[in-house]
Amino acid sequence: MKPRHLLAALLASLFLVATGPAYAAKKIVVRPISGGPAHMLDGGGGYGGCWRAYITASDSNWTGSSWSHHFNPYWCGNGSAVTYLDAGWHYQTTSGFYGPNGVSRWVISGCVGCPSVMLYAQARFSYHFYGWTSHFNDDHAITLYGWNGTIGP
Repeated sequence: MKPRHLLAALLASLFLVATGPAYAAKKIVVRPISGGPAHMLDGGGGYGGCWRAYITASDSNWTGSSWSHHFNPYWCGNGSAVTYLDAGWHYQTTSGFYGPNGVSRWVISGCVGCPSVMLYAQARFSYHFYGWTSHFNDDHAITLYGWNGTIGP
């Protein structure tokens, strides 16, 4: 086998190791927020309030390159229904060979005024490694309930 073929095979295998499937470490934290924009009344289904979910997925590889996907929806409930929703705090960070390719989010089901809202958040990333480029998505589906700051997958 010629040296250039060996070099190409080595680079291809390094690329596959470096970009392999994105197995992200995922962390979810929900914090109550006082003084929310909606007036809270107990509707009998739990306590009302406002909450922010901090959802973070991230990974890095042997090159020191890393990516992070942050989705932090804010919502309020009156004890039985969602009374306010702001899903706009959604961003991504990258370093090294990873690059951001944008974020999007949308409502799958539910509504403000419904007992729950299910959101889907997606971040698209690219990985550039010496002339090769690959892309991958990191996705989250989360349900926000109008009581007790409860969330679901």
